[in-house]
Amino acid sequence: MPFIEINHASLYYEILGEDVPGKVPILLIHGSTVTGQTDWGIIAPLLARSWRVIVPDCRGHGKSSNPAHTYSFREMADDMAALLGSLGYSKAHVIGHSNGGNVALVTLIEHPEVVQTAILQAANAYVSADLLEREPLLFDPERVARQRPEWMEEMISLHGPTHGREYWRDLLELTLKETISQPNYTPEELQQVRRPTLVIQGEKDGANAPGRHAQFMARYIPHAELWIPTGVGHNVHIDLPFEWIERMSDFLERRGDSYNDALYWLGQERYPDRRVTVFDLHAQVVPSTQGETSGVNLAGRVLTADQLQAARDCCATLTPSSSITLSVEQARVLLDDATPWVLINRPVDDLRREPRLTSERVSQALLGESARLIEARDDWSYIRHERDGYLGWIHTAAVHRCPKAVAVSYQPSCKAKVAVDFLPFWAEKPSQREETVIAGRLPFGVCLMVEEWDSGQAWIHLPDMHSWWVPSDGLLPLDQCPKPDGEGIDFTLKLIRRFTGVPYLWGGRTPYGFDCSGFTQAFWGFMGVSLPRDADQQFQAGMPVDGTPEPGDLLFFGEAGDDQPEKRFASISHVAISLGGDHVIHSNGTAWGVSYNSLNPEHPGYRAWLRDNLVGVRRFGQGIS
Repeated sequence: MPFIEINHASLYYEILGEDVPGKVPILLIHGSTVTGQTDWGIIAPLLARSWRVIVPDCRGHGKSSNPAHTYSFREMADDMAALLGSLGYSKAHVIGHSNGGNVALVTLIEHPEVVQTAILQAANAYVSADLLEREPLLFDPERVARQRPEWMEEMISLHGPTHGREYWRDLLELTLKETISQPNYTPEELQQVRRPTLVIQGEKDGANAPGRHAQFMARYIPHAELWIPTGVGHNVHIDLPFEWIERMSDFLERRGDSYNDALYWLGQERYPDRRVTVFDLHAQVVPSTQGETSGVNLAGRVLTADQLQAARDCCATLTPSSSITLSVEQARVLLDDATPWVLINRPVDDLRREPRLTSERVSQALLGESARLIEARDDWSYIRHERDGYLGWIHTAAVHRCPKAVAVSYQPSCKAKVAVDFLPFWAEKPSQREETVIAGRLPFGVCLMVEEWDSGQAWIHLPDMHSWWVPSDGLLPLDQCPKPDGEGIDFTLKLIRRFTGVPYLWGGRTPYGFDCSGFTQAFWGFMGVSLPRDADQQFQAGMPVDGTPEPGDLLFFGEAGDDQPEKRFASISHVAISLGGDHVIHSNGTAWGVSYNSLNPEHPGYRAWLRDNLVGVRRFGQGIS
């Protein structure tokens, strides 16, 4: 049996799997009162298919000695760091569960030099009030003997052969003393972590979920990832072994070495908004026959060549040796001069997250708007909507390929806008002598290329140069369209009042259905001001307003965030158009449509949520972009 002398203690450990060139091993740290085998016996062999896996018994547990009769997270973290060095490893993926998660956290902070990545499950960074109340009862030897004899017998079986039959009592008392006093890391200390970290906590974890310990750690450790599986308690790796391994493997693949983690940080810091960009790169580390890195291949997709160059520069800083080659041949740039241009050739079509009808509608594209065709399939096309940069899948039949010059000049060549809810159109000129069947309807705000005005009719050209006839009384010539000033705002507010009662539609931009930001985008778009697509993006684009909102200003609201005061508003979740003072018009899920409301408690349309969750006011208009 393998033992090793570490910090005056004899530690028992097991090693599974083979060393893999280019991969550091995994170190599994068990929880309180158990051993490496009892905690990780199911998981370790599965991990060993792809990694070298080290499974020790912490000092004072199982076969490992405890010469000083101590129990300390810091001492055990010192042991783990020394164990890795004694076994010839400079770094490891350090994974801990429960109190072993605390040991992994202490190792991460006190010995970052040996940590490649850290996975902290059911751990806590500080001692919360609920733990101070709960732990003394849980670890009371007399209570355990009376009420949990099966646990007592398990501890005797695991630790008795090495430490004596009654050692379980000492182990409980030593464990309690540490768990009600340590660890005690501040947010500032957690913010100093520079290693990839995944935090795991079962939704129904009775020990850690009440104090939101996982959320606390994931919040303050820079770029930490958080997984809280639903319906699961303290032992996620035992209750969901295959999903646990899948999550862990995905994390290590994306962030398990210095190159991939550098790419992750680059993406998060410079290209975080995946609604308008693509940054899906990973590094394939090529080991030499001696196990050293001989090359790095970047593979995946980015939106622009600038992003690929930034990724290459990022990885180049990690390859000090000129003998290490850096290849980008397997990386694809999606948007360049060769990317085709298209015009939307339907009155309205959905933009979806995935190429299927059941996928989330993220936005909509309207007739005559331009886009770049990134990928074409039989029924679906992946486009970048040039109006606001949004990315998504649209029906291929809804787009018309054309030269760039045609795409960029189409809307500037338009002569009128639809100024009614829906403007009917006919494939042939309607006759007064016979009824002509309406071919469809054009929604509010669509710009049209009018070729001829004739007796209450207008003849328009579509992007594919087919022609339709529309009634001209529903059009507003562009030279008469409102400007983004006080007069224009009042005019457009009168127009959009007709949309009261229009259904709320996630991703909607037309009177068929609006979402909140689609409604504000349509409002300002009618005055020639192009707003970003979503509420949070609009919030960033507008000019901050202090004092009483004026008509046309946009009011932004935030959902309550975590329990810390500085995160009161986790994100901008809603936007409304000011009618002046406390009154707004907005498309909202409460009314499930466009409605009037007020922030004034004395008004019949008062909604407390709006007043309580108001984050700020932004102004758009002439001179503001």
